[in-house]
Amino acid sequence: MNTSNLGNLWSNGQIQKWRRCPLNDSVLLAVTDVVRRNHIQKWLQKAGYSILVAEHLSSAMIHAKQSPPDIIIVDSALEGMKSFQVLHSFQTEKQQVPVIVLGTDGTEEAAAALEAGANDYIFDWTDEREFKARVGNLIHLFRRSKINHTKYKEQIISIGDLSINPSSRQVLRSGKPIDLTRKEFELLLYLARRKDEVCAREEILMNVWDYDFHTGTNVVDVYILHLREKMDKGYKWKLIQTVRGAGYLLRTPAGERNS
Repeated sequence: MNTSNLGNLWSNGQIQKWRRCPLNDSVLLAVTDVVRRNHIQKWLQKAGYSILVAEHLSSAMIHAKQSPPDIIIVDSALEGMKSFQVLHSFQTEKQQVPVIVLGTDGTEEAAAALEAGANDYIFDWTDEREFKARVGNLIHLFRRSKINHTKYKEQIISIGDLSINPSSRQVLRSGKPIDLTRKEFELLLYLARRKDEVCAREEILMNVWDYDFHTGTNVVDVYILHLREKMDKGYKWKLIQTVRGAGYLLRTPAGERNS
């Protein structure tokens, strides 16, 4: 994919821009179905959002990198979206943007999108009020998350032989670096800030994936499995523990708990 000339994309109509509204929140909209796209565009413009329409996945990714919007809405039917792994391309180290996937296939596709990093999945898009509420809610949650991140980012967290630097995103165990994906790191950081507290799956979904209700997805369990493989394998003390029927916790080694 050639990302060298964003100006050409603006000039040939692959990206279209509308005047920014007083609300000052911008939406990057990449939807294939014209009827669907026009409805959503009108709803969001009426709500005061500034809308940027990208007709292709490549142009959407270019703009998301060079001028990140407040939220991205992308169609699962867009060419190149089949595995959803491309969702990671919308994020940068400096700018985390919520992504909503507009679906066409229901539950299985929803689970795949969420597991790949989407923050919400909308199958039935026809209710204007619900659609706008989901968009507004995600933007609000991400802003709150950024505030919390700024509050905590300089504090290095130590739990047993585990060290987490929220600012540099470096994770060490017994001095050895652990390579984590963005979402794995966010999950670990969430558990670490609540060490020795049981965190329910629904609570984790809401705070790590910014998802405000349970959809039956096992994304939390999948990511916990990934963390255990990377952090606990080969160590006598297992930091990540399961509380049956309740959730997960990051447990301080027994000898340090009351120190």
